[in-house]
Amino acid sequence: MSEDWTALVLAASRAGDPVAIEENVSNKTLVDVHGRSVLQRVIDALDEAPNVGRVVVAIEDVSLIRGLDPKPEVIKASNRVVETVRAALEQLGSPLLIVTGDHALLTSEMVERFLSESLKVGAGVSVAMASESVIRPAYPDVKRTYIKFADGGYSGCNLFALASSGANQALDFWHEIDRNRKRPWAFFKAIDLWAFILYAVRRLTLDKAMDRLSKKIGVKAAVIRMPMPEAAIDVDKMSDLELVRKIIGGRQNSI
Repeated sequence: MSEDWTALVLAASRAGDPVAIEENVSNKTLVDVHGRSVLQRVIDALDEAPNVGRVVVAIEDVSLIRGLDPKPEVIKASNRVVETVRAALEQLGSPLLIVTGDHALLTSEMVERFLSESLKVGAGVSVAMASESVIRPAYPDVKRTYIKFADGGYSGCNLFALASSGANQALDFWHEIDRNRKRPWAFFKAIDLWAFILYAVRRLTLDKAMDRLSKKIGVKAAVIRMPMPEAAIDVDKMSDLELVRKIIGGRQNSI
């Protein structure tokens, strides 16, 4: 790849987040994992990715990033994720990589694979997903939400790419994606009736869904299938945090 990407880290924490409460921090991305905060680990992975040229953190309180080293650029997060991303796209331009601040297991290898594959398929909008067949053998006890397609179940990996300024059109549909994360049938109904019918009768493949989504938003959308099961593990609940600490502890012990 020849062009540098700007990485936007969505680090705003919702009120009453159970992980933040249990760990006694104001924002769950500040939770410590073997000597570094979750957010620091995300930023370090992005800094190590050769094709990421700039890292910007979107957070509700700028003072929360004081302990990060090196200190990243910061923008204030909106109450709605889509508005934060829209403002960032206007301010920072494209290509824009979006990653959540609770992706503690993120590695530069994951980032580089996602970006290279996104460019290879020539999509304006890309999203990373891992299949159930990749995740379950490695982590049979991890609780993930799988969207059941005709070709198997898939879980999101909290990596998104907006490759061109035209991808701004996709943001108008972002709220549907975010609002219906736990209700895939509602999401497909928002795309079109035929997508909903195909999904209901288990005839909708992942690629067909992307084709129909592309027509809906007017920009080519693609899924990048990630072969690393850890790409689908973030810190949504305490059991996730316990697993993340176990995985990272294992990595450190093997060095």
